[in-house]
Amino acid sequence: MTQSPMTRRTLFALGAPAALVALAACSSGSSNSGSSSSASGSSSSNASSSSSASSAPSGGASGSASAEGEASASGSASASGDSAKITATKAGERDDAGYHLNTPKQGAPTVTLYTDYQCPYCAKAEPTYEKVAKELEGTMNVTVRNMPLSSHKNAVPAAQAVQAAELQGKHLEMANKLFHTQDSWKGITDKQTELRGLFLSYAQEFGLDTEKFKTDLVDPKTLELIKGDFEYGHKIGVKGTPQFVVNDKPLENVDSSTSAEDMAKEFKKAAGLS
Repeated sequence: MTQSPMTRRTLFALGAPAALVALAACSSGSSNSGSSSSASGSSSSNASSSSSASSAPSGGASGSASAEGEASASGSASASGDSAKITATKAGERDDAGYHLNTPKQGAPTVTLYTDYQCPYCAKAEPTYEKVAKELEGTMNVTVRNMPLSSHKNAVPAAQAVQAAELQGKHLEMANKLFHTQDSWKGITDKQTELRGLFLSYAQEFGLDTEKFKTDLVDPKTLELIKGDFEYGHKIGVKGTPQFVVNDKPLENVDSSTSAEDMAKEFKKAAGLS
């Protein structure tokens, strides 16, 4: 089942300028290609943690943020892992462990998916991951965090759109839409008008308050949250997308081609539950 990391997910490219998100392109030779639905978003603030190998995303299409963000525990690793960060009370909420796909349980081990909405392998992995979230209800906390890659030029704006939709309770709808329509927006170069307008049309489709959506899309706090996710992921060793992490430890034997049954098995094994 184990594949070479280069065929499994997008990888870090070390030594890139600090102003960039130092990540390489998705491997075209992967058997994990495909595009399907589902995903993640969230709506809280995370602190940054700097790295010499890479830096957090910049605003791109949807706005920019100052280097300083509101502080939260997700900016630094907890000795007891993600389970120590649980504060959300129900599925569909975000806390320092990420956006929850099942009901948070204090003290339970946490599995987190680091995702990029322009990544075709993430699009394939997400539906399986959501299925696993239901299977692990009450056993493990299943969360999602952002990991937009520099090779995907519209990944940051896409993440911002999901976050803006999440603030109105529609992050799954927006994430699903973005995964389904990757080919229609990934190549857009006019980020300020065309790309933002397309994302706004999606917001209208979901019945969102479009004025609020537009405001949240460019809010520095939205970008700072994405930046915090990215920097924290890099700090704990996330090296591409999709990357599954159990209690802050990246797994090397689970990827977008892994079945729901095997995912659940590997997550529990990594958490010491089986």
